[in-house]
Amino acid sequence: MTEDDKRPESTPKDGKQDRRDDRAAEGPFAVWDPSTLVGGRAALPPVPPPARPAPSNGTAPGGPAAPSPPGPRDEKARTSGASPADAGRPAEPGSFAERFGGPEVLDKSARPTRTDKPDKPAKPERKTAAADKAAPGDEERREPEGPASAPESTITLWGGMGSGKSTLLAALSRAVQDPMYGRWSMWPEDHASKKFLSDLAHILYRDRTFPMATLTEQRPVRFTLAGDLTGTRFSRAGRRRWRRGADRGRDLTEFKVTLRDLPGEAFDLHSQTGAALGGKLIKDLGASRAMVYVVDPVREWQVNGDDGPVGDDARQNADFFTDVLAGVATEVNMRGERQGNLLPHSIAVCLAKFDDDRVFRFACEQGNVRLNPRTGQPEVMDAKRLFDGLCQAFPHGSLREIKQQIELFFAPERVGYFVCSAVGFWVDPERGFDFENPSLVNPVDDAVRFVAPPQPVNILEPFLFLRGVGPQQS
Repeated sequence: MTEDDKRPESTPKDGKQDRRDDRAAEGPFAVWDPSTLVGGRAALPPVPPPARPAPSNGTAPGGPAAPSPPGPRDEKARTSGASPADAGRPAEPGSFAERFGGPEVLDKSARPTRTDKPDKPAKPERKTAAADKAAPGDEERREPEGPASAPESTITLWGGMGSGKSTLLAALSRAVQDPMYGRWSMWPEDHASKKFLSDLAHILYRDRTFPMATLTEQRPVRFTLAGDLTGTRFSRAGRRRWRRGADRGRDLTEFKVTLRDLPGEAFDLHSQTGAALGGKLIKDLGASRAMVYVVDPVREWQVNGDDGPVGDDARQNADFFTDVLAGVATEVNMRGERQGNLLPHSIAVCLAKFDDDRVFRFACEQGNVRLNPRTGQPEVMDAKRLFDGLCQAFPHGSLREIKQQIELFFAPERVGYFVCSAVGFWVDPERGFDFENPSLVNPVDDAVRFVAPPQPVNILEPFLFLRGVGPQQS
């Protein structure tokens, strides 16, 4: 049964004519006209064709336009929604003036637009918008696939002559074996780096003596430190969320390191070596973002002690620090990388030679030493307190100047203080540590030899600090 059969037969024809007249009175924008109901849904009228340009034969642009071919909606309306009675109805005039007799001419290419709602984005934009509406905690829960990794970090060893830079680097291969830090291993990136590290470790642990001072510029040493911090006080498992497909109970981390072991003389820019290598090391320090600055506290006693300067070298620690730091600040400022009034670098200040009797006794007088129950070796409880105490103990020394420069150029959260010993102390297997005989060094015929294999103290922690890993608060 068609829609015409459903209509009541009592509808008079003059009623239809009245409704048509009413619709004509509503104007051309009567969108919801009953004649536009197609299949029970409201459809917009067909889109009028674009305005044609004026013909070249002089016809006025305001003349009547030629009828456009029927569009898809017109065809659909005639086939599915129009009734036989409406099909025989004569077509109404197309122009505004012809229908209503007014002088106004409407632009047929103009369509009514709605400004109350923004346009809907295209499908790709909808997908992006849906991703932006994700829960804010999703990014925190999302972790990188595989072990935690970071871009290569250029860490520069910085320190004066005889400060112990090479010895610290030699002790690093043994320090990673300390179970206190978890399970760590060192992976050289090339054979030259492997040979350099192996030679230093052989001198320290096999020959049981100190490596020779670095006299020439060494090629960069590249290696990867990979470790498992699970179960240690450095573990971040408590603040990391479990990721699907990962090992729930392991806290893995690894990072690549590039070290330059330069001669200590190079950091004195007024020396011959410093004049030759100073520009290069300043560029290296400026390009890096991590520094291990090795302070030699023994030099304070040798230069500023009660007996006066011991030896011909009267240079202080600041002579290898202040001018270099000024050069780094200039280099960073020229690159436009200065962060306000601070450098963008992190620095680990290492008080070396904790095993020296003078440094050890000074820390004991501070009440700043305790025995590690696991290793039996002494360790400093507060490294910053020891550094401040040395600044006060040598008022004419240079440590106070170094402290002021560090506080002036570095952000406090990027500065870490550590007390290190590359060789450690003598611990008797039966009687334990003896405060009266703590030294592992045994001078023999103007040479130095260790009575036992070195046991490094606090060597790995500066590197973990520069990586952003530190002891977690309980």
